[in-house]
Amino acid sequence: MMNGDLRILNSLYREQTRSEKSLEQIGVDAENMQGMGDASRLFEQLIGEKSKLVNNFAVSTTYLSYKHETIKSAINVV
Repeated sequence: MMNGDLRILNSLYREQTRSEKSLEQIGVDAENMQGMGDASRLFEQLIGEKSKLVNNFAVSTTYLSYKHETIKSAINVV
């Protein structure tokens, strides 16, 4: 893989790790929530972080599939 590829994938993986840590914190906050205001805020945060995580998984999976297909095509040409 080229350096640019590694930077892209590393960036995606770092973002996934941040989202997973944020989800853990939301879980801790949920145990200590008081009232509907806290519940609503935590729900919005949960949806946002889950959306980011799903998006990052989709992008990284698509990117890796593209790279594998490119490599397979290059091998088949030779």
